Amino acid sequence: MKAARQLSVAILLLLSATALFFSYHMITDPTGSSLGLPFYLLNGTMFSNYLVVGWVLLFTVGVLAALVVLLIMSKNRYYSFLIMMQGVILAAFVFIQWMLVGETFIVQYIYLILAITLIGLGALQNQRKIVVDSEKEEHHHPQPKSHHHKHRKHK
Repeated sequence: MKAARQLSVAILLLLSATALFFSYHMITDPTGSSLGLPFYLLNGTMFSNYLVVGWVLLFTVGVLAALVVLLIMSKNRYYSFLIMMQGVILAAFVFIQWMLVGETFIVQYIYLILAITLIGLGALQNQRKIVVDSEKEEHHHPQPKSHHHKHRKHK
């Protein structure tokens, strides 16, 4: 299961790094020109520039994915669930973009594939955790020992 955990960390680090990069540019240049984002994409949305989108991206993907990586590394007992939640949040982010903008871009499909992969990896690791926890539970409650001892001396 170490490979699944490592792949999860790699994907989350990639997502965090790209989200931090894009959100930084959206926040420091809300026109979107530094990223080559056309301003017309915001037409018909509730946003007048990319500032709010940048802040949302920063916290929902950039910071949160980095936090999940730290929890995975510390082997927090909920890390598999958090991997799945990051996948769900990322997928929701992409779907909301599609609904608001009305156009799709290759980066959104890549993010959606990574989101689905995270959900699958988290579920896989959660299944493994359930098995390991049940095995530990069995070892903590061994069968009661018999009261008959082989080497007991009888008088």
